[in-house]
Amino acid sequence: MKVIIIAGKVVFAVIWLGLFAILGGATGELSSQSIGLLSVLLAVLVIMHLLLLGVFVGTMKQHLPWKKGDSWQILAFGIFAWLSILQRPKQDQG
Repeated sequence: MKVIIIAGKVVFAVIWLGLFAILGGATGELSSQSIGLLSVLLAVLVIMHLLLLGVFVGTMKQHLPWKKGDSWQILAFGIFAWLSILQRPKQDQG
């Protein structure tokens, strides 16, 4: 399972880097339609990850060991960050 989580995080990192590189002009001039489409895809990705973060925090935060930076991981890596948080060993809170 750890291999799947790491592979998923790598895939999402490549997606983010690719989207920002294209929007930043690293691949040359793009038409306004291409930039618009990529901007919409980036917005959809951000919205989906924000929804995932909201669901996760709303249902699981009190039941799992929540660390600083977990919200950013879920925003960046989506379900793969969620799975890695779920795999953490529970700590005694006593």
